[in-house]
Amino acid sequence: MNPIKIYGCTKELLYTICLACWNSCSNYQSNFAAFKALYTPVFITDAIARVQDARALPDSRQVIAARAAARIKLIEAAADVKVNWQMLKAYITQAYSKEMAPAMLEGAGASLYKKASGDHWSSIRSLIDAANSFITQNLAALTENENMPETFPAVFQSAGENFVDLSVTFFRIDNAKKMIVTQKIEANNAIYESLISMLKDGQQIFKDDIAIKNLFVFEQQLATRKGTGSASLSGHIKNEIQLPIVGALITSNELGYQAFTNSKGHFSIKRMVAGDYNITVSFPGYTPAEQAISLTAGVASKLNLTLANAMKKVA
Repeated sequence: MNPIKIYGCTKELLYTICLACWNSCSNYQSNFAAFKALYTPVFITDAIARVQDARALPDSRQVIAARAAARIKLIEAAADVKVNWQMLKAYITQAYSKEMAPAMLEGAGASLYKKASGDHWSSIRSLIDAANSFITQNLAALTENENMPETFPAVFQSAGENFVDLSVTFFRIDNAKKMIVTQKIEANNAIYESLISMLKDGQQIFKDDIAIKNLFVFEQQLATRKGTGSASLSGHIKNEIQLPIVGALITSNELGYQAFTNSKGHFSIKRMVAGDYNITVSFPGYTPAEQAISLTAGVASKLNLTLANAMKKVA
């Protein structure tokens, strides 16, 4: 289970606030040191370094895009397996009597097919094994009277092997994504907890000076950087023949906002801080596109982009 983030903002806002507040702590280091001896210049420098280290940890955006692409390929491979199994079902029904067919179908994985229909990966894997085994053991009966083509066993086996290979790729990427997300959230939680501890001390030290005290109030720093109101961004991502790209990753180079396109190529990012952004759109096999855009509080902005096939030959 992934850890739950304890900071109520985007990670980029967290880093920005952390650095600003620790720099304020450095500016008033003598006041902090008089309150607690642990606030030495080295202690503050180390805290800033931990924030920078957390920010430098690998981001999950690229691996999330790769996971989305791998999942789409896996779903397509699973569909091939299920189509081939339905063909096998027809061959079994033709090869055996009405009395024997149900038992034969069960031997080929009929009960597994029900779960496999819902893209239950382990059930599809078991269905492949059951069907391959059944075909091997009953090849003569299935091919008798020119019922099942002699090429079908190889076709079914190839589709199954393709699914297995793609499932290995998908779960490798999925595990990498989980690890990256876990490491990032744990590091961010740690710098947030350290920050809050320092901010509480700052609020106590400057309790009689509201202006300085506000430098050490997380909510105040968050509100200052968010501004009033929020903006939103939505649009469609298509390829060069105007077909929707499913699973394209849309990211802002500032503040870490992100979204994925749905089955219609549509995306939506809500509750964004107003300001200027560089938006990057990427998907495996396509050349990433970048677009500068200004977002206004209370305004729903649109962004439609077309991605070029990275494999397209240049004349």
